[in-house]
Amino acid sequence: MIYNNFNSSAVKSVEILDNLVKVVYNSDINKEYTFSCQNVDEFQDQLSAELIDVELNNGKGSVGRFLFQQISNGRLVESK
Repeated sequence: MIYNNFNSSAVKSVEILDNLVKVVYNSDINKEYTFSCQNVDEFQDQLSAELIDVELNNGKGSVGRFLFQQISNGRLVESK
């Protein structure tokens, strides 16, 4: 599943595969970052909730902040 139709100053797209999450940032749309994710279903549910907050424009939702928190908490681990 590819998410790319959302408003974010930091993130262009998020693609969710089997145990991987691929992110393209607006700072370099030609580079894709790949992260391993142990619980893709949970991640997808949380991302969907974040996107709803962004869509509702209630000031709470931020895809960039959400991804940063997921990386900081070790839920997303960059694959090199």
